[in-house]
Amino acid sequence: MKRYACILLALLFAGCATSRRSAVATAPQEKQYAVILSMDAFRWDLAGRSHTPTLDSLARVGTYAEIYPVYPSNTFPSHYAMATGLHPDHHGVVNNGFYDRTQGRRLSVFDSLDVRTPGFWGGEPIWNTAERQGLTANIFMWPGSEVPIGGRQATVWTRYSSKPDYYQRADWVIDAMTRPEAEIPQLVMWYFEEPDAAMHTYGPESPEAVGRAEHIDSVLRYFFREIRRSPVFDRINFIVTADHGMAELSPDRYINLLPLLDTAQVVRVVPGTPFGLEVKEEYADQAVRTLRRTGHMKAWRRERMPRRFHYGTHPTRLTNVIVIPETGWTLDYAPQERPVRKRGTHGFNNRDRDMHMVFYGSGPAFRKGYRQRSFQNQNMYLILCRLLGIEPAPNDGKWRDIKRMFNEN
Repeated sequence: MKRYACILLALLFAGCATSRRSAVATAPQEKQYAVILSMDAFRWDLAGRSHTPTLDSLARVGTYAEIYPVYPSNTFPSHYAMATGLHPDHHGVVNNGFYDRTQGRRLSVFDSLDVRTPGFWGGEPIWNTAERQGLTANIFMWPGSEVPIGGRQATVWTRYSSKPDYYQRADWVIDAMTRPEAEIPQLVMWYFEEPDAAMHTYGPESPEAVGRAEHIDSVLRYFFREIRRSPVFDRINFIVTADHGMAELSPDRYINLLPLLDTAQVVRVVPGTPFGLEVKEEYADQAVRTLRRTGHMKAWRRERMPRRFHYGTHPTRLTNVIVIPETGWTLDYAPQERPVRKRGTHGFNNRDRDMHMVFYGSGPAFRKGYRQRSFQNQNMYLILCRLLGIEPAPNDGKWRDIKRMFNEN
C-alpha cells in the first residue's frame, strides 16, 4: 500500500432487486475508505480533447472505463442508481420530474417539498447501507442525500448549493479525511454540477466545455496534493466518475408532437427526455403507430418497452406511452413551434455513445493501469460495497461485470 501511495503521488504531481451479498463479501482485514466524486455530464471523450493531466494520471495508476448510465440518462435517476444499485424503475426516481398517479400531481426532484414526500425515494442508498453496518458517511451534495430515507441519513450531509466553488468542496473532503484516524468517515461522496451546465448552454463540443473540464482537473490536482496528509491515505480508494454524457442539439432537429396526435385523446403530457404521454387507453396503440411513422423517435406502450432499458414497470410514475427521441432531437408539445435554446442535453438511449461517461478508480483495491470493460453505472453501489467490505442491500448490480477491476477478485 505504501508503494501505491508513492506511485500515485509521483504520477499526479510530476506533471433487480436481487441481493448480491455473497459475491461481494470480502471484508478487508483493516478499515478501508472510499471517496467518490461525480462530475455531472463528464462525457467519455471530454478528457481526450482537454488538458487533464490529473485525470490522465488516475487512469495510469488505476482502473479506467468508459461506462454507460441507467435509463433514463438524466441526473437524478442516474445518481440515485449509483447510490442504490437499482434501476430507476425500481428505486422510483424515474426522471428528474414525473407525474405520480397516487399523489395525483407532478413531482420534481428540484422541489424541496416533493422530495420529502413519503415514498419518493426507494431502495437503500449506500450511505445508509454503510451506517447501518457501523461505518460513518459524509455526503456532500450527492443527489438524494438531503432527506432521510427509510428513517436514516448520513452522519454528515450538505444541502445542494451552487455557491461553494469547487475548491471549497474539495476542502470539505480534505478536512474530513485529514482528521485524527478515529474521526475519519469511511465513505465520502461529493458532486460537481459541471461540465453539465456548460454543455447545456454551449454544447458538448464547445471550448467552454473543455474549459470546465480543465478547471475540474486543476481542482483535482489540488485535492490529491492535499489529501496525502490523511493518516489513512494508503487505505483510501478514489473514484472519479459521472452520471451521463451529453448530445449536441440543433434547431433543425425539432418535432412538435401536438399536431401529430388527436389532442382530445391526450390526457396528460410529461415533457422531457424521455417524453411521456398519458392517452386514453383505446387510443394508445394508434398514438404509438403515428409517432413511429413520424421518424426520429421510438414510441412504446409502457408495458412493451424493450427489456434492455429496464424501464416501464413502475406502477404509478410512468405514462402509458413513452417516447424516446433519436439522439440530438428535441420533442415538444405546443400550440406552435418553439425555438430550441439549449445546445446540448441528455436523456437519450443510454447505449448511444454520446450518453457514455468516464470511470476512474485508483487506490489499493484497484488494478494498476487496467482498462475495464464497459459496465452500467448502477454497479457503482456494488463497487462501493466491495471497497468498504460491507454487505449490500438487494440491488440490480452484476458482480461479474465489475469483478476484474479489483486486485483480488
